[in-house]
Amino acid sequence: MVSLQKAGLQDLEHLQKLYACDLSKYCTEFQCLDSFIGLYTTRLHLKNVEVFTLPDQELGLFVIVDRYQIFVGCLDTENSEQLLEQALHQLDWWGGMQCSSIRSRYGAAVARVVKSKVPPLKFDLENNLYFLPKEEALELDVEVPSGFFLKALSQQDAHVVDSSWEWSHSGSFFFIERQILTSICVGLYQEDNQELVAWCIRAQDGFLAALQVKDSHQRRGFGAVVVKEYSRRVALLDYDVIAEVYPGNKASSGLFRKLGFKVIDQCRWLATVPSQGDFTWPDGE
Repeated sequence: MVSLQKAGLQDLEHLQKLYACDLSKYCTEFQCLDSFIGLYTTRLHLKNVEVFTLPDQELGLFVIVDRYQIFVGCLDTENSEQLLEQALHQLDWWGGMQCSSIRSRYGAAVARVVKSKVPPLKFDLENNLYFLPKEEALELDVEVPSGFFLKALSQQDAHVVDSSWEWSHSGSFFFIERQILTSICVGLYQEDNQELVAWCIRAQDGFLAALQVKDSHQRRGFGAVVVKEYSRRVALLDYDVIAEVYPGNKASSGLFRKLGFKVIDQCRWLATVPSQGDFTWPDGE
């Protein structure tokens, strides 16, 4: 049985360097670690986030528990699937957990653990993973429509983003507000009344997320505008651009393909139900 140990900022930075050796394969693990490094360096007191790894960090295994969301990674070795499975069994699943953005290479191991737990499975779904190289992102032509302007989202925009999000749920506002305050995000605003009409953010896994255009402003190309600007800002930081899209979302799938994104893999999302009623959040979170 593997022995997990808690990790800190320096451990995250070391793990990220391991994945940087092959970004063509480990771009998602690299960006997930980058996102949490950003959180650790911008927030002095990061509550309810735990990072676990192995004493032998050269294996690259990490398990990040962000409140109830789990993110994982492991370098490809002969027994990497077994290591990850053993690591996940050591977590406390009774409060209900959500395994997020699980690459296909980890999917079987994670699913076996989730389905072996007492809390029943809430959902098991798969998204397409879209990828755009930073070199191509820098070539995107961002044309701001007349009467509108682009800027980073503000904390006050979090309610608009969360209330409009298809996957909004108890606690999602906390995550959206935190990402707006600590990571890349883009909003398109109307000049005359400062109304936010389109937006996207960088989620904890490092992916473009919560892409939305208000119903009153759809079919005007505004989604493409914010995706292009977001992609440009990510590329200027020397990162490739990654996004997840539910296959049934034909509009978003078409948009990303039109902008040059390619599907490189699938990502699985699995969640268990809390054993004792609904998950509750502390005040202010």
